[in-house]
Amino acid sequence: MARIGRLSCLAGLTGLLLAGPAAAQLDPRVAMPLQQLFQAAQMACQQGNPQGCGSMQQLQGLARQLTQAQFACQQGNMQACQYFQAGAQQVVGAWQQAQAGMAAGGGGGQGYSPRQMTQDHQMRQQQQQQQFQAHQNQMRQQQQMQDQNHQRFMEQLRR
Repeated sequence: MARIGRLSCLAGLTGLLLAGPAAAQLDPRVAMPLQQLFQAAQMACQQGNPQGCGSMQQLQGLARQLTQAQFACQQGNMQACQYFQAGAQQVVGAWQQAQAGMAAGGGGGQGYSPRQMTQDHQMRQQQQQQQFQAHQNQMRQQQQMQDQNHQRFMEQLRR
């Protein structure tokens, strides 16, 4: 029964990973750790831990963002490449940290240590900063395109 739940979890996360533009698949070096983090969060959520439920939502959003960034990177968007690379490093780092915690006898329902809380907070702040920068860059590009279109329009009117 647990295996069926695990498979449905994997299928659900894989579905999220495939929901990006043109059904781009997330790099397996990122997808596998992301899936394992999602499974751990799902288990915590099922055990009544609200942080686990929140983590599930964050990981789903992150999966979508990374899939979109990877797709945009493949289309030649260098900023998306940087965002994807930073996000992939964070996922792998969080996964390695979770693995180290499990190996050291952590995990289970012991909760966060102050150090883990600080690291998680810093990681979320860094993600938000990257999202903000990506949005700023996107807005700047849009403004430049609009300015160029306006210039072309004005030149046509002058003719």
